[in-house]
Amino acid sequence: SGALIEMAVHTTAVLLCGQNPVLQPLRNLAFHPHTMEVKRFNSDGNSAYCWFFSCPNGHPCTVGECGLPMETSHCPDCGARVGGQLHKPLHGFQEFRSHEDRTQTGHILGDVQHRKTMGVSDRAMSPVVFVLIRLLTHLTMLLGATKDPQSLQKIIKPLVHNSVSFLQQHIREDLAQLTKILGKSMDETINILHLVLSSLLKDTHQHPGQWPVRFDDVLSTKEKRNKWEEIVANTIIVPELEDLDKKILKLNRQIQEDERISSNPIVKIVYGDPVTFLSQLPKDSHIHHSKMWSCRKRISVENLCHVVQQKNAKATVPLLWKFLQKETELRLVKFLPEILALQRDLVRRFQNTAAVKHCSIRDFLNEPLSDVMRDLLQRRVNVFLSVWNKLRSSLDTNGEIKLPKGYCDADLTLDSKLEVLLPRRQGLGLCSTALASYLISLHNDFIHSVNKHIKEDDRYFISPSEVADLHLISYELERDLIPLILSNCQYSMEKGGETLQDFDLERIQQQVISKFLQGKPLITLKGIPTLVYRHDRNYEQMFNDVRNKLDQSPLPSSVMNMISGELQSYCDVCDALSITEITLGFLAMAGENAEMLLTDYIENVLQMGDQTNPHVLQALRRCHLKHNIALWQLLSTRKSEQLLCLKRDPFVDVNTVYKAELSPEIAKLLNTFLVHSRLETFLQELHEMIVLKLRRVQAVDEFRPIWSLKESLVPYLDAKDSELATELQELFPDEILLCHAVATWKAAVLFKREHR
Repeated sequence: SGALIEMAVHTTAVLLCGQNPVLQPLRNLAFHPHTMEVKRFNSDGNSAYCWFFSCPNGHPCTVGECGLPMETSHCPDCGARVGGQLHKPLHGFQEFRSHEDRTQTGHILGDVQHRKTMGVSDRAMSPVVFVLIRLLTHLTMLLGATKDPQSLQKIIKPLVHNSVSFLQQHIREDLAQLTKILGKSMDETINILHLVLSSLLKDTHQHPGQWPVRFDDVLSTKEKRNKWEEIVANTIIVPELEDLDKKILKLNRQIQEDERISSNPIVKIVYGDPVTFLSQLPKDSHIHHSKMWSCRKRISVENLCHVVQQKNAKATVPLLWKFLQKETELRLVKFLPEILALQRDLVRRFQNTAAVKHCSIRDFLNEPLSDVMRDLLQRRVNVFLSVWNKLRSSLDTNGEIKLPKGYCDADLTLDSKLEVLLPRRQGLGLCSTALASYLISLHNDFIHSVNKHIKEDDRYFISPSEVADLHLISYELERDLIPLILSNCQYSMEKGGETLQDFDLERIQQQVISKFLQGKPLITLKGIPTLVYRHDRNYEQMFNDVRNKLDQSPLPSSVMNMISGELQSYCDVCDALSITEITLGFLAMAGENAEMLLTDYIENVLQMGDQTNPHVLQALRRCHLKHNIALWQLLSTRKSEQLLCLKRDPFVDVNTVYKAELSPEIAKLLNTFLVHSRLETFLQELHEMIVLKLRRVQAVDEFRPIWSLKESLVPYLDAKDSELATELQELFPDEILLCHAVATWKAAVLFKREHR
């Protein structure tokens, strides 16, 4: 559009002619965009007590009250000991929150549609200042896109095909947001930008007491970028916004009196006195009224935020200022009950299932369900996706739970993986847990601030399972908040002048507190629904509990061979492993006679004979309860062997650092060992170590990939009194490292298959 071209031309003129030092980063962005490619931001962050810790296996746990542990417990995911005494955490129980800077470099706003649902400002500055800086940046990037499109495109993440069109859309969105914040017309908003650009042309001595300043010309770190923004805000934009209404009136008068354009009839209508042309309009027409030719300020949350800033009232109405800053996120807290209900539904459906369900959300919703249940799930899923998409940027940079890189880069849709909805403590399931945690923390932060303001104690707590609509900060923007603001806005009019607005800010703050915030409970983080798959269990803890309840023995070779011979198919092995794991779970809690036959226990004690595959029961007929752990070891190994035959990865959730390939020389050394080893025992023991030790979230800290596999496996076998330890110590090649663990096991399976 013409206005956009005018802004771009004015920006170019300022960059070419201006001597102000703050122009250099913008000049680099416009004329030398390759200099603005930054590899990363470094930031130490501020230390603070945090409610989130991680257990020794990396699962998030919560600590209430002051944020430091006063008692011990067990991790809800793996059973490891967590907590501490007298504010001192147990060994391995560490703060989960990462203080490293998680801000991505470059332009990361993404598609302009996403900005329409986001908050305006995510910096410690007023929205109008922030958006003006963003608009200046987008205008200079637009110039850079015409000068050096390839370098400029490298700054934009994710990659876009047409950077010029992309930036034009963002500039229009900047103008729309500014118009809403300022309550001005689009023409007046554009004129305000021109005022700021003109201010950038002033000499440094025209900004008394504010120069010289030092900053980074290429904004290479987050701190330097923030410092530059602070300088631009305090020395250029904030002074220009003082007495803004008077400056706009003066500017409009100058335009009206400018002989070069004042003869234009449109200019006369826009900037002139309506009295001069009303007489020429039909008197019985709706347009024969001065109100038709004047722009009345729009009332909005963003505009009220600007008013608080203009009146320097942040200290007078601190809670209102905080509320307005976070309002776009706070309005989403009311959806927490729906999100928690969805999580509970999914936990009930998938808890303790043997395998992760891999499908899209759409496929899951298309599964056979009653119409009522499908409609309910559809509504709750849509709520989850909508809230996630609006908060994903905040979750990425400000959330208590650090999400893995890339999880927040794009909007979620019905075609996204179902796993993002399943509340877990690892993988994609962290998305669901992090979203519920963020909304709870946001709610708690405001309730705590209100209680402190009105001098009430934080004594009213509820758990996530008790959360209902009445417990939460809940309001509708158009139905509740805007009418509240309007009811505290007074208008005054001077003859021949425009209508003036005046807000009773203290009364607005009081009503926001009493209507939306006061009397609400704090919500504990303990109790967020969590899905635990069967393979997520802490098998080591379960095995220890079983051994404490009843003695365990190895499986005789004849029984092992019989089971392997009868359970040939993948489905049979999975069924047998499933019933074995169920049995182990009950034995860990209740114990039983070690000599009892496993089939008798399944049929008579657990009453699961009718639910168990008869062929599997037949194959397990010679096993006793004292063989249960050895049986699990055999069946879990057979399952992985079957997956390998089906060309599937049995260790999909093991860190890739343990999946390095074997060189031909090392493979030859391994083959020599396998010829003389007890192959079956080696396969089972190495498989168990990979599954129980290397699959942990923090395995790399405990088992370094560069360590010798022999030196890592032998102590593990010694702890179990395994006879294989001596054989490994004498014959296993030293050249094989932990990083080769998975490849070594796969090579052993292949060797077994070839020499069967």
